[in-house]
Amino acid sequence: MKINLLDKNKRKIVYDILNIFYDHSDIEFVEEGDIDIFDDEIVFKDRSYHYEDNYQLKSTLYNMLVKERGYESPWGMLTGSKPSKLLQKYKADELKEKYFISDEKLDLLIDVKNEQDKLSFDENNYNLYINIPFCPSRCSYCSYPTLIGPNHDRSAYIDALCYEIDNIDKTGDLVSIYVGGGTPSDLSHYDLERLLDKINEHFFSFEYIFEAGREDTLDDKKLKLLSNYGVTGISLNPQTFNERVIKSVCRAYDFNHFLKIYKVARELGFVINMDFIIGLVGENAETFAKNFEILEKLQPDNITFHALASKVGSKYRENNKMGSIKDALIISDAIKKFTENNSYKPYYLYRQKNIISNLENVGYQKNNTAQHYNIAINEELENIIGLGMNANSKLMDGKKYRNPRNLRDYMENIDRIVEEKNLIKRNYKNTRKS
Repeated sequence: MKINLLDKNKRKIVYDILNIFYDHSDIEFVEEGDIDIFDDEIVFKDRSYHYEDNYQLKSTLYNMLVKERGYESPWGMLTGSKPSKLLQKYKADELKEKYFISDEKLDLLIDVKNEQDKLSFDENNYNLYINIPFCPSRCSYCSYPTLIGPNHDRSAYIDALCYEIDNIDKTGDLVSIYVGGGTPSDLSHYDLERLLDKINEHFFSFEYIFEAGREDTLDDKKLKLLSNYGVTGISLNPQTFNERVIKSVCRAYDFNHFLKIYKVARELGFVINMDFIIGLVGENAETFAKNFEILEKLQPDNITFHALASKVGSKYRENNKMGSIKDALIISDAIKKFTENNSYKPYYLYRQKNIISNLENVGYQKNNTAQHYNIAINEELENIIGLGMNANSKLMDGKKYRNPRNLRDYMENIDRIVEEKNLIKRNYKNTRKS
């Protein structure tokens, strides 16, 4: 779709709506287009549509393309990443009228809010994110600045990370720890134990989650280490149980080993989350249904279903690859049926740019095992302090701090990083006192 846009400041607004109906590679901004958008008028197929403000621009363009494409997005024209925040401003029927959201997605938003309302949050609390940026291979859908293979000095990184842990400001109430990446479980046994020991030297929290995402990085010894050091939950992420599909994204697969690891993790008493992706190339609604069959037998505590987002820097984006939009919508309906039948309740939700079928990412839990950290960071309810390469810190006064995105800059500037991060935390505490 070619767009002639007079006001370049409106480019993001227009792109976000077009991206609901067209692949990003099919959207082109040109001097003479299929759609001409002027200061107060949209011209399409010899018809003129008047608008007065940005909201009317979005709604007019959306409804015009619904008729053109014969497709209504389940989220309507809503493109924001945190739709649950809108429930703080609008009633459900107002959201439906304003954004054309379907009843199904409105119900999902309300269900998420009801689960979150069962938990307590305090804007003075802190949650700790610790980033381990290493992976055994890069998945084709991934855009994260992951460090691949054994050639990076992981022990030197753990040295720097332990130094950061030793020296950051530790005052305040810490309520959760999340070790993510990357693939944290790709560390050696030696470096993993050093990290866990350092965390335990300084911190204690009621929730301690470790992202052990890939079964090919795990063994009994690592799981027992995590348990011995007080980790309460792990995220074990198949993405799909379809061997052909998962291998096509450059990821190892051994289903029997996965089952063995899952069994050990269950015996050790971890709260177990599993991640799945809707929209992988080669996965249709019929093959995805096999995931439900396996999940029904395993019954993990948490399941997170991610709708694939086309991200700059990923191989999928470079090669313009994404699964079927139609299948993604069918799978989304099947997820609703599966979770209801198996007593899973949605407890956090967020969306991303260029997400397939304009869908969403939803975390489900059963037996009151919702992860505090996931809600705190996605709903921006508490302070987040990030440690390690590329880790973000965000405080409730709006202050943000990102550690360097590459290994060299992180390790060479660790003293400055600690000093600057401690400064924003001290300023936050002083502001709260006054």
